[in-house]
Amino acid sequence: MSKQKFLLFTLFVVLSLISFSYNVRIGDTLGVWVLGYPEYSISELIVGPEGEITVPPLGRLKAEGKTLDQLEQEVSTKMQSYIKANKVTIGVVKYAPFPVTVIGNTKINGVIDIKSEKIRLSDLIGQVGGFQDTNKSSFAIIKTPDGKEQKVNIEWLKSGNKGEDPYIQSGSFVLFPYDYTNKITIFSDFGTSSIDYYDGMSLKSVISTMNVSVNKISSKIIVIRDSQIKEVNFENILKSEDFFLEPGDTIIVPLNHANKVLVFSDFGTASLDYFEGMGIKSAIALLNSAANINIPLNQVNDTINVVRDSQVFSLSLNEITNGKEFKLLPGDTVIINKFLSYVYLNSDEVSKQVDFEKHENMNVRTLLLKVGINEEFVEEVKINDIKSNLDAQIKNGDFISIKTKKNYVYLTGAFNQTGKISFLPNENITLDKVLGLGHGFTNDFSGELVMIDTLGTAKVIKVDTKDLSSLKDIFVQPGSTIIANSMERIAYIFGDISGSVDYSLGDSLYELLLPFNLSDAYEIRYQIANKAGNVDASDYNALKSIPLEGKVFIEIYKKSSNEVIVYKSGETKVITDNIVRIIDVFSSVNGFTPVDKGVIQIYKNGKLIESLDSTDILNNLTKEVPKGSYVIIQPDLEGSYIAVLGNVDPKSIRTDIPISLVEILSSSKIDWKNQENAIIYTEENEEIVVNLGNIDNLRNVLVKPGSIVYVPPSEEQVVYVFGEVTRPGLVTYNSGMTVLDAILKAGNTTKSAQPSTVYLFKDGPENPPITLDLSGIIKAAPIKTSMNPEIKPKDIIYVPKNAITNIVEVMTTVQFFMGFVDTGVDVFENVKGLF
Repeated sequence: MSKQKFLLFTLFVVLSLISFSYNVRIGDTLGVWVLGYPEYSISELIVGPEGEITVPPLGRLKAEGKTLDQLEQEVSTKMQSYIKANKVTIGVVKYAPFPVTVIGNTKINGVIDIKSEKIRLSDLIGQVGGFQDTNKSSFAIIKTPDGKEQKVNIEWLKSGNKGEDPYIQSGSFVLFPYDYTNKITIFSDFGTSSIDYYDGMSLKSVISTMNVSVNKISSKIIVIRDSQIKEVNFENILKSEDFFLEPGDTIIVPLNHANKVLVFSDFGTASLDYFEGMGIKSAIALLNSAANINIPLNQVNDTINVVRDSQVFSLSLNEITNGKEFKLLPGDTVIINKFLSYVYLNSDEVSKQVDFEKHENMNVRTLLLKVGINEEFVEEVKINDIKSNLDAQIKNGDFISIKTKKNYVYLTGAFNQTGKISFLPNENITLDKVLGLGHGFTNDFSGELVMIDTLGTAKVIKVDTKDLSSLKDIFVQPGSTIIANSMERIAYIFGDISGSVDYSLGDSLYELLLPFNLSDAYEIRYQIANKAGNVDASDYNALKSIPLEGKVFIEIYKKSSNEVIVYKSGETKVITDNIVRIIDVFSSVNGFTPVDKGVIQIYKNGKLIESLDSTDILNNLTKEVPKGSYVIIQPDLEGSYIAVLGNVDPKSIRTDIPISLVEILSSSKIDWKNQENAIIYTEENEEIVVNLGNIDNLRNVLVKPGSIVYVPPSEEQVVYVFGEVTRPGLVTYNSGMTVLDAILKAGNTTKSAQPSTVYLFKDGPENPPITLDLSGIIKAAPIKTSMNPEIKPKDIIYVPKNAITNIVEVMTTVQFFMGFVDTGVDVFENVKGLF
């Protein structure tokens, strides 16, 4: 397998793996690949604010909310108009980010942009840098935008095993609370630690990990569980009955001494020599001096516990520092905890854990002051999802939600999203921000904005949709109303392609015609506002320089054939490539098979322009064949042939003797009624034009072997009837048809018609017409007279109203009609509906 094929195969495999049921989001970058057609493939299609992508040559398609499979099916179906057999693959090249708010025990707090299709909880933890303290969070709380909460155990992450790992939605709030409930805390003279609890954990197993001689441990070990003190005999643990622990237990392991006071704290642990009159104040002072343990009183919890035998004394640090002392006894254990107080805050401006100092008043006003939110901008306060006020007290671990007041601007008109849009109270509102929240303009936006402030003053702003950079310097007053004016933007298309197409502001003729993929064989006739003209479909620079405005009328017609027709022994091939060479023609019919010699003859407009034998062909394989050519490949066989080409069923007739032209044409499905002549090209390059009107004479026309009979295309067999008739449009021509015949075929005149001044244009709409008076014969038999003459194909008949008498006005009106008329009835029906 080649490297290119391998890469293509790998690409398809990867895309198929990521395409399962994913719904496309605004901002995604998609890739569209059409197998075998790189000109239709594009690797970067951004889903715009309207949820659309532009796929050449199909134009705009709605992508937001669809799965990749749905998009592939839609593109593949519509692409069949351009490519009959196609394989379309669509994948996400780059995902649009979506927000998730993370606060708590993680190294990064705040709003995180997730730049992937979706994210699991475990991956989110990795993206925010992991935990601040791995041992202090055992679960996460996930709150989705619809208000639902889910508590997820995350202990499995620490062991490496598999566990519950849900996907996180866009806009979710994920909290990792500090948790001490699944730990065992140990205080001793030998060190302080906090270890993970596991099922079956016992006191003996904990002490065995301390690596301390048993004769140094006091006979009484204290276990504090749910504010209850349990004394455990150490000797019983060693010799008989073990003591099993529970999550959250605190273990105090004192030294085996009778004249000591043990101090356990979050700042350090020490064993102090007892002296007469020793109190809490002196114990704390000794810690700072003798034990070199600094205990800042402003960080100490107000409650200090003293454990004495089986009793616990809860003391107030504030009372002790203000003069009230507590006398200690030998064997007492003093427990000093660090003050810890925090709440979780979520608001439009900040989301994080907020810590409070010991003497700070824990209410909402203090919280706002700490995070820099002006209370004047607060619209709503919720404490644990319950509405509250600014003076409400808050507790350690509370979840506070702050909704701030917004500035509003009102949008109406040609915005994709209208109504009230909001901004933060102290946010500068600029027009580019307004446009972003309004998701851009609709296709009928006129390019003009009207901005009305709260005093009713209006200001008109011109907008170039291809360059919006200037909008960032235009400030909008809160409370203003912005109107995006609209304009009908529709292009009516006639000719070889018909229909109506909406276009966008700033589009040119190039963007309008891009989906049709027109070749240089087509020419465009346009009328835009008061401008009209012609341009080649392949002249891209000219097309880009013609801007679209209001109603647009476009006629697409083929100015020349873009095909090459190849004939060989009754076999016909049509080649439509942009460039056709001799080798393409020769290969299309398998050369001179069944022989290796012959002649190639190229005809253009019914005339032989080049003849190549077998030797000439080898020297001219890359030579171009003009578009619109007929090419005859004639193998060098025994005997002779007569080739029949043109406006008939093409074929070759094997003959050694001359054949009557009637016999030749009779088997070729010729249109005898409308065909005027045929041309015979002899082997001597003689051109003989034969009038087909006299059938009897044709019997005497003999065609020699080796000749070519060419039947040119017949003239268009229609007559145009405009004005006050029941069915204005194109009327099929019949031989010997008169003016009145044509009018009757168009449904006869209407009541408002003026039959005394009917105009007949014999030489096109640019030349003065003949004026006919049909008033005396309009109800008579349509016999041919001077006032009811015989007409020819392409003649134009105009029946005016009573009010139209000026022949100049008549010519102008007919010329305007004919400017957009094609040869089909459907095209003219579209045109007459516009006037």
